[in-house]
Amino acid sequence: MKEIVLDKKSPLVSITVPTYSGKFLQGTLNSLVNQSFKDIEVIVVSDGGGENIDKIIELFSFFRGLRFIKKENGGTGSAINAGHAASKGKYLTWCSADNIYFPSFVENLVVALGELEKQSAPVELVYSDFVFMNEQGRVLNEIKHTKPQSSEDLIDGYDVGMSFMYTADLWRKTGPYWKRICEDYNWVVRAAQHTNFGLVQTSLAAFRVHGGQITGSRKTEEKKAADDCKALARHLFQDAPEPPNKEDFELAPIYREDDAD
Repeated sequence: MKEIVLDKKSPLVSITVPTYSGKFLQGTLNSLVNQSFKDIEVIVVSDGGGENIDKIIELFSFFRGLRFIKKENGGTGSAINAGHAASKGKYLTWCSADNIYFPSFVENLVVALGELEKQSAPVELVYSDFVFMNEQGRVLNEIKHTKPQSSEDLIDGYDVGMSFMYTADLWRKTGPYWKRICEDYNWVVRAAQHTNFGLVQTSLAAFRVHGGQITGSRKTEEKKAADDCKALARHLFQDAPEPPNKEDFELAPIYREDDAD
């Protein structure tokens, strides 16, 4: 690992945390405020959540980089858009409020992005291996990637996963996350029009598997959304016809901080 010296030129990283129930939020925030790379801001977006989230936020009032946005419920995509629109960072990422970033997550991906941006064909999104864990935090298995994902790979399925970082410029070029489930898959397919992806082959984050999460709890809806994302990838990268029901690809509007109550 290269040593990173923080100075005025050090890139700021903005981490959006969309949340609704807040059940695992405290553990997620603990992992973020304890990153080895300190030049970060954490933007928690309560997507119609209750007062329990306010109480958890109070526990982290010591962290000067913490920001808090409340909005009406609109889904994960709209919450990510809210955080990203309010962000100040050169680099962006987002972390579901039940997942964990390991202490060197930000440091590793900042180093990787900084190096890859210098290439003749700049890379504006990097991702890493990660692990699955249960509700108690016990590791279940590890997801290892063998090579960076290509745009053509996205046609067969989503494999970037949940441990990633990208430039704010890439988010502006790609546009906001959509309002349906599989918002991450859809966004990455669209982002692949603008950049290649970079891979850090070490596990930097943990995806928590539990009964209350959206992923896996709405199988039919999730399959339909994933199939539509694959159809979009075929259209973009194999010149296939436009996906049916094009109106389903309507994007959530970018939520601005001054829209908050």
